[in-house]
Amino acid sequence: MQFEDKKIKNGILWILILLSVVAAANQLLIGFDIDEGYAVSMPFRLLQGDHLFADMWEVHQTSALLPTAFLWLFYQVTGSTAYMVLYLRIVATLLHLGMTVLVYRRTRKYLAADWSLLFALLYLNLLPKWIISLDFSMQQVWGLTLLFTCLLEERGTEKKQLWLDFLAGLSLAFTVLAYPGMVLLYPAVLLTICMCNKELTGKEKFRKCLFFTAGCAISAVVFLIYVLLFMPVSDFLSGIPKVFMDGTHQFTMQTKLLLYGQQWLNVAKQLLILSVPPLLAALALQIWKQKQKKEKGSLFLAFLLLFVAETSLLMILGNLVGIQMGPFHFQVRYLLFFLCICIAGWNVRNTDRSLFYVPIFLMLIAFVGILVFSNVGPDSSSSYLGLGILAGFALLLKKYPQKEQLLFATTVLFVLSLLFCKGYYVRITEYGPSTVRQQRVQVTEGALAGIYVLPEEAAQYTQEHETVQRVTQPDDKLLFLGTDGILNLSANCPFVSPSTISTPAFNEQWVEYFTLYPEKEPTVIVLAKNTIDNREKFFAQNPFGKWIAAKYDRLHMEETESLCIIKKEKSE
Repeated sequence: MQFEDKKIKNGILWILILLSVVAAANQLLIGFDIDEGYAVSMPFRLLQGDHLFADMWEVHQTSALLPTAFLWLFYQVTGSTAYMVLYLRIVATLLHLGMTVLVYRRTRKYLAADWSLLFALLYLNLLPKWIISLDFSMQQVWGLTLLFTCLLEERGTEKKQLWLDFLAGLSLAFTVLAYPGMVLLYPAVLLTICMCNKELTGKEKFRKCLFFTAGCAISAVVFLIYVLLFMPVSDFLSGIPKVFMDGTHQFTMQTKLLLYGQQWLNVAKQLLILSVPPLLAALALQIWKQKQKKEKGSLFLAFLLLFVAETSLLMILGNLVGIQMGPFHFQVRYLLFFLCICIAGWNVRNTDRSLFYVPIFLMLIAFVGILVFSNVGPDSSSSYLGLGILAGFALLLKKYPQKEQLLFATTVLFVLSLLFCKGYYVRITEYGPSTVRQQRVQVTEGALAGIYVLPEEAAQYTQEHETVQRVTQPDDKLLFLGTDGILNLSANCPFVSPSTISTPAFNEQWVEYFTLYPEKEPTVIVLAKNTIDNREKFFAQNPFGKWIAAKYDRLHMEETESLCIIKKEKSE
C-alpha cells in the first residue's frame, strides 16, 4: 500500500512538473502590460547614460541595477532593443529556476523528496505580480529567499556561521535595493538572531549581529560610492525627496490611512464571504465525527484545509463555468492562510523557533514594509506572502504528521490553482480577465518582438512603435507622455523624463525636472491620447501641460489614431 501511495505521489508530481513547464512557456511568450514596460524602460535609462537620483526620479530606481547588467550584455551583442522584453523574461526564468533549486535543496535537508519537490513547485509558481521579469517584485522574492536560506542554514563551525550571517546582510541589502520598504527587516532580523539562538551567550549573539550588520553596511557603502561618483553629496541629498514627488505615491498620512481603511474593509468582506462555507463544512464534519464516536480532530486544521480547497477550486473552475477571472482574483486567500499560519506558528514558537521567526515573523514584517511603501492595497500585495505560505505548509506538516496525506492533497490543489494563475490566466493592463484561450498574435517589431499579445494590442503597439521611430532622429531627445513606457525604447534617440513609471501623474515634479536640467528639454514630445483624453484642459490647467504649451508648437501638432506629436518651436 505504501508503494502504491509513493507511485501515486510521484505521478502527481510529474504532472505538476509538466504543467509548470507549460506555465513557464506561457509566462515567457504570452501577454504584456504597462508594469513590465516600466521594468524594462527604467534600466534602459542607465544603459543610455542616466544616473540614479540625478537624472532618474523613479520610486523603484534602485531595482534597475540588476536588469541593467543583463541589458548591457544584450546590447553589446545586438546593438538593438528588439526582443529585449523576451530576453529579460528568459533571464528572469533562469534565475527563478535557480532559486527554486535552492529551495528544494534547503527543504530536502528536513523533508522527504516528494515534499521538497512539492514546496519547490509552490515557490516556482507563486509570482508576486504574475509576470516573470527582472522587476522589483521578483528581486524582492529572490532577496528574501537568500536571506531566509542564510538564517535557516544548519549550524556548523563558528566561522561558517558568522560567514552565513555576513551573507544574510548582503542578501538583505539586495532586497532593500529591490524594494526599499524592506529596510524594516533590519531590526527584525537582529531580533530574530537573538530569539532563535537561546543557547548562545550574549557575546556570541552580539558577534552574529555584528557580522550581519557588516554585510548590510558594506553593501550600503559600495552603493553610495557608486551613486556619488556621478553627483556631489548635496545633490544626492536634495534628490531623495524628489523621488517621492511622484503623484501616484504621494499621499498625506490621513489620505493613506483612509485608503487603507477602505481596502481592509473590502478584504474583510471578501474573507467573510469566502470563509463561511468552509467553516460550516468544518463544523458539520466535527458534529458528524462526534455522532460516529470518531476522533474529532482539529477544527482549525479542517477549516484551513477546506478554505484552501474552496478558493483553489474557484480559481481553477471559475473561468470554466463562466466567471470572468484573472490571476489577481481571490488573492485574499493568501492573507487568511498566512494569518492562520501566524496563529499556528505562535502556538509552536517555543518548540521550533527558527521556523516561526525566520520565514513567518520576518515575512509579516516584510508585508508591512510593502504596504507602507506601496501605492497598492493588501489584496493586490498579498501574493508577496509566498515564502510565508510555503513555510506555513511545512509548519502544518510538522504539527500534524498524522494528516500528511490530506496535507499533501491540499498542497497539490493549491499548487494547481497557482498553475492556473500563471499558465491559464494572463495578466494584461488594468488586471482585466484574460486567458490563453483568447486569440493572440506575435509582435514582430521593437522591444516587444517575439511576444504574443491580443490582436488589438499588437496593432496599436506596432503603429505607435513605427510612429515614434518616424518622428525621432539621432540628435533628438524624446519625451513620451503615457503609460506604455516600453515605447521609450522605440526612439532613434535618447529619451528624457523624470520618471518612466507606468502610472504617471504630470505634476510639479515634471516642471521642476526640466527647470533643473534645461539641457534635457525634449525636442519631440509624444503624448498618448488614452492617458490625457482632455488635452485642452491639460494644457490650460495642468502644471506640466502649461509648461509644454508655453514652449512647444501646439498649433502644428501631428495626430495619429492614438498619439499626438508635439515638436519644439523653431526659434526666429
